[in-house]
Amino acid sequence: DIIDDKIVQAIFCLLYTSIFVLGLFGNILVCYVVGRNRAMHTVTNCFITNLALSDILLCTLAVPFTPLYTFLGRWIFGNALCHLVVYAQSTSVYISTLTLTSIAVDRFFVIIYPFKPRMRLATCLAIIICIWSFSLIATIPFGLFMDHRSIAGRFYCEEQWPSEIFRQVFGGTTAIIQFVLPFIVVTFCYVRVSVKLNDRARSKPGAKTSRKEEADRERKKRTNRMLIAMVTIFGVSWMPLNLINVLNDLYMQTGTWTYYHLCFFLSHAVAMSSTCYNPFLYAWLNDNFRKEFKQVLPCFGAQTGPQASGRLGNWRSERTCNGNETCQETLLPTSVVISTTKPSPPLLNAIVSSNLGGGGTDRGARLRSTDSVEVVLVAYTAAEDTVHIDKLDKGAIDAQKNHPFQVV
Repeated sequence: DIIDDKIVQAIFCLLYTSIFVLGLFGNILVCYVVGRNRAMHTVTNCFITNLALSDILLCTLAVPFTPLYTFLGRWIFGNALCHLVVYAQSTSVYISTLTLTSIAVDRFFVIIYPFKPRMRLATCLAIIICIWSFSLIATIPFGLFMDHRSIAGRFYCEEQWPSEIFRQVFGGTTAIIQFVLPFIVVTFCYVRVSVKLNDRARSKPGAKTSRKEEADRERKKRTNRMLIAMVTIFGVSWMPLNLINVLNDLYMQTGTWTYYHLCFFLSHAVAMSSTCYNPFLYAWLNDNFRKEFKQVLPCFGAQTGPQASGRLGNWRSERTCNGNETCQETLLPTSVVISTTKPSPPLLNAIVSSNLGGGGTDRGARLRSTDSVEVVLVAYTAAEDTVHIDKLDKGAIDAQKNHPFQVV
């Protein structure tokens, strides 16, 4: 078998070591950044943190044990870990894919139905608890039907199913719930989000300058690339390993194929590498996460003056719209942020978060349509909570004061 070649093993060891270090570092950093700042405790960030926790489990349990077992040719970690490692691996994969699905669904509702109340933080935590509970229950057979036995003085950790039919049915069901259904849901959500954002960009009222049109086109391209990357990486990362596992369940002789172990390790390494991509896709490309990363890691060029120390001075999280979390965040130094709710003339019934003059946040303030101020409407995209901002002058406000604001 080519996998027994020392050079091939050295290459895989280097690859798995890189995945382990990068994945562990990136996901621990995500958890730390969210934990240290209460302003980061939003629905989307809770899902991202849960994804990071599942990726940490994958890094610590799936990345090192699988190649070591194959390269050593025996199981040296004892009977308890024989059952626990496989069980924890399967559980963490379930948690990871279901959390990615939850993030896609949450962003779908935020973009497609912007005037409906956002998911509450308590609801988000309940969903996360359900994900963990389902994952722990659904993967019990993986931990139960493992056999730690000695053959010719060597210990092995192998699957021992009650029957071949049970193995095939359970393996097929796992592949459908763990990959096929989440992939369909994620693809559907992000395609709809992309279409909606494109339509929204074309239907913005008012004249546009060439610079504004160019900025809109670039923003749309960037968002679409991000959505395509999310779907593509999810599919490319997990599809090969699921195909290998299904083939292994359907055909008992796959282990005798010449390049089976090589194909398995290639697909397994690709799947495990998702632990490195996720922090980048779902956290680093978010402006608020990136700002916090720069505070934690000086090597990324964080500022050390008053601007750096006063994070909350120009970074706001609005949570007061009828008790619903709107999570409107902006890095503008001087702005008025209005939640995307339906106004009721002659007053704009909107919760205003004011940062004029560097003062504190005025919660529950009402803004009259005749006030000579700059109004900013904030919209969400798939890549981050706030990525583009359109300004309406006083005339635009007067023109729309009898109509709901159109979300940009």
